[in-house]
Formats: sequence, C-alpha cells, structure tokens
Amino acid sequence: MKFEIVAVGKMRNDSFRNLTDDYMGRLVHYLPAEEIEVRESRLTSQNLQKGLVEEAEWMRSASSEGTIEVALDERGKQLTSREFAQWVNEWMISGTRYVSFYIGSANGLDPTFRGQCQRRLSLAKMTLPHEMARMMLAEQLYRAMSIIRGEPYHR
Repeated sequence: MKFEIVAVGKMRNDSFRNLTDDYMGRLVHYLPAEEIEVRESRLTSQNLQKGLVEEAEWMRSASSEGTIEVALDERGKQLTSREFAQWVNEWMISGTRYVSFYIGSANGLDPTFRGQCQRRLSLAKMTLPHEMARMMLAEQLYRAMSIIRGEPYHR
C-alpha cells in the first residue's frame, strides 16, 4: 500500500516543512508514502467555485488510479489515533494499493469533489493552516503504523 498526500500549493513555512519531512521519512520505513503538490488556482474570489473545481481536477489527476480518496475537511469524521489506525489497518488487510489524502487550498475543497471521496476526515474542529494539516496528517500516518505494529511511539 502507498499513501499519497495530495495538497494544493507549496509549503512555505520552514518549520512545518521540516516536521513534515521528518514524519514522512519515518513513515517510509513502514510503507511507501509521497507528498504531491498541485498548483493553486489563480482565479479571483468572483470565480471561486471554478477555481475549486480546477484544483479538484488537478488533485485527482495527480493521484494514482484506483486510489481510496480521503478528503481532509472540517466537516469530516473526527477519529482518535487508534480509530485512524483501524482505518489504515482495514485498508492494508483488504489489499488496498493506494490511499490519497486530499488537502485543499485556503479556500477548501470543491463540495462535489469532497462528496465523491470515499471518506472525509477532520483533524480538528478548529480551522487549521493547511501546512499544519499536512504536518499533522504525516504524523498521524506514522503514529497509525506504530500502533498497528505495536511499537511504543503512540503512547
């Protein structure tokens, strides 16, 4: 199985970049994982919906074919780390080849795209900077793998 974190825009904050790189480096000891950045739409707020549709198309086209699609969204399901590890374990047991986690721009995700994803995940009830969400997702993926393997990190 391979994890794909597909995000709109580049990570500009060095602190988040360094932490994300650290967790991604740890995660790949368990299984393949990749960050994929797609460009942010340059459309103005008057054409916001068209911009969100463009970004959704770019994210989907950057993902592997046949992937499980997970939209990160504040309206998504909130899980404990152990519950998230159960999701990951179920995917592994079922022979899932790819899981793509989608993180939209500051404008969010296209509602239609979000609704088409098999799962929707919320990292917190609070709105988070998108760079922080990427870092937190990488950390939670690493934590999930340590829980599945029975390793002490998750405590």
